Amino acid sequence: MKSKEPSGWKEFLVLRAKTVHERAKLMAASGERSRLDLSPAHVLELLERYPVLYREAWVTPSNTASRFACDGFDVGGGWFRIVDALSAKLARDKALHVVQLKEKYGRLTVYFERDEGVPVDRRLDAMLDVALDKAGDRSTRTCEVCGGRGTREKRGHTVCVRCVSCLQIEEMVDACRRIAECTKGLDSAAFSANENSQDAVRLAMLHIGHASFERSPKSRARLPGIDWASLDRLQDTAGIMRISAKEIWKFVREDAPELERKLR
Repeated sequence: MKSKEPSGWKEFLVLRAKTVHERAKLMAASGERSRLDLSPAHVLELLERYPVLYREAWVTPSNTASRFACDGFDVGGGWFRIVDALSAKLARDKALHVVQLKEKYGRLTVYFERDEGVPVDRRLDAMLDVALDKAGDRSTRTCEVCGGRGTREKRGHTVCVRCVSCLQIEEMVDACRRIAECTKGLDSAAFSANENSQDAVRLAMLHIGHASFERSPKSRARLPGIDWASLDRLQDTAGIMRISAKEIWKFVREDAPELERKLR
């Protein structure tokens, strides 16, 4: 039996076949974006300012080994100013072009290649080494999502740079994923008969409530489509324990998936 493709998979494959520049234009036109990625507007801004440095943005991914042609700017929007300032310096050497730009171990990491046969300006080369180090150091103190002051955090097998507010959002996303995992394969009747699954969902709901309550008005304003008042009420342990299995199942099937989508 053929396995079912995940939602949006065909659209993802279509995008992956296009150049970085084409993908950014399509995403900008559609209005779709993730808070974890550099916005399409920022991508297009960088490509317009530094077309030589990011020349791989116009190369079809299947025709090159360049990771930049495949992945583009593989960093969050909070690092845009760092990337922009660094790009301005790197672009002074017209023989350079970026082949990968990403977050690695909670640090901005850039790899580039140099056109063959072009003499190296030692003085400029030394200046660019300093610029790369400074940009990398600055990124380790800057939340990759919002650009606020952040710290390097180990999350599972990865290291990221986040502020407290953005970490709370990711805790809420993790809770939504745990809800999906602990109810996988269950229908309403099976869930109503499974107290362990109900308790697991209740615990995840409490985590969502506490994380929501700790968020500042400024951080809430960044995600206006979320009913924060309703989420705040989920921190009430006694109230959560009084919720019926039917109401919890509605949260499992409707509210949690929608919340995860809005948070991302």
